[in-house]
Amino acid sequence: MLKPHDNDPLATLRRRMAKSLKGFESGLPEGCDPWKLRGGRADPKLFPVPELVLFALRDVMGFTWSGPGEKVRWSIYATVEGEPFVFELRKFGFAIDHRSDVPSALLKRVVGQLSSSLRLLEPILSHFAKVQIADGNLTLENRLAEFDNRYRYFRDLADSAFGTKPNLTSDIAPTTDSSKETEDFSDLTARMNRALAREQEGFFASAAMVDAYFSKLEHRVLLLRAFIGRPLASGDFEAFLQKTWDERLRDVANFEADPARGHLLGRLRDVKAAIRNPLAHGGVENDGGAFYFHMPRIGAIPANLSRYRGRLRMSFFPIADTNHTEICALFDEVDELLEQGPLELPNEFVRWGIDPQFDSGSIERYAQALSGGAETVDALVATLSREWERHANYEH
Repeated sequence: MLKPHDNDPLATLRRRMAKSLKGFESGLPEGCDPWKLRGGRADPKLFPVPELVLFALRDVMGFTWSGPGEKVRWSIYATVEGEPFVFELRKFGFAIDHRSDVPSALLKRVVGQLSSSLRLLEPILSHFAKVQIADGNLTLENRLAEFDNRYRYFRDLADSAFGTKPNLTSDIAPTTDSSKETEDFSDLTARMNRALAREQEGFFASAAMVDAYFSKLEHRVLLLRAFIGRPLASGDFEAFLQKTWDERLRDVANFEADPARGHLLGRLRDVKAAIRNPLAHGGVENDGGAFYFHMPRIGAIPANLSRYRGRLRMSFFPIADTNHTEICALFDEVDELLEQGPLELPNEFVRWGIDPQFDSGSIERYAQALSGGAETVDALVATLSREWERHANYEH
């Protein structure tokens, strides 16, 4: 339990919380059997982070508690106006148990007071959270499968749209029948419109694919930063977050190792600069390529001048089938780089969905596993998976 002293902000917090929770007392009435209390899940909108209830009532106010139990992570025991209440975090959410005949007005009051009191924690915990994150004392949820599924979904849509190439020329024999010529022209127009619609569909899907891939890439790099096992000194994680996406990528994957890798990174930058950034930022490119300055007696000239020739080939739509194929091949190369060689073993943690922790102890744990080779990494992955399953299933 936290033990504040004079002038400690926690002492002030405790006084304010006691005032907010007026009428709340620690423990249950004598003879009350908590197993006979019933209730149900509380409104998650009122208690979006149930763990704050534990911190407020146990650590700040000193209320009695227990846990973990069967499918229960923790329980807090309180009495309000002589009525018993148990606040619990269960497998299926935060619940408030009470007697079946508790007055509805009292129950509403208890829920309202408890929910309102949690706001008092925000100032002190917000500052603490920033300090912890800056020092790397955090866990990142591994959502690579979700990002990859989104990327694959749009890639498949684009592949499907670009996959069919209609024949816009027709083996139509010359004819002097004007009605036949009109019919042939209508058929050709219809096929051209279908081709244009497919190209538009391909562009929309491929653009979404590019955006999804860079989101996936940035998430993967964050995961790998922990799993490569390189220590993080105080402030290093915050500095890593402040780097640009390509600086983070170089930090993790060492693109300077050979010229081929450097070329790969350059191509990746081109795709981001020419496609992802303009589409994500209203058509504005970082180097002014979206703008055309007016040159007297000449006309409109791309503001990025000679750098314009470095742009990916464009069609009526910014992404054509050939661009899409090249981009997919590039993304496959980058993925292969991040899954093989020096990153093969760190990637095992990533692909098995392990949530990385960035504190020094956890990173040292990853490093020791990496030094032991594939079998040691597999063993740690299995151990971490079991730990997560027990936590997710509220087992103890």
